[in-house]
Amino acid sequence: MLFLVDIQVRKPETLDADAWEALTQAESDYGMEARRSGKQLHVWRKAGAYATLAIWDVEDNDELHTLISGLPLFQYLDITVTPLVVHPSTVRWEQIQAGGA
Repeated sequence: MLFLVDIQVRKPETLDADAWEALTQAESDYGMEARRSGKQLHVWRKAGAYATLAIWDVEDNDELHTLISGLPLFQYLDITVTPLVVHPSTVRWEQIQAGGA
């Protein structure tokens, strides 16, 4: 199942710079592993915001929840999840690219 995950980061005022740096490094490492494993297919920064958009490919809602709640910054994130389905134009475009009519 594919999901669009929209994440807005809320940096806490109570965390010192070193603790925040350690958390963001752990978050980066977690994301790299998610991409290596094929669970996170794409990730983008939102221009002008401390936020990301990512496409996740997981077995089900439970797996997505487990992966997202494992994010080191989880308690500082506002997350919106949107399930995705293939658009008919995508299938048609793939047929055209493959030489079909």
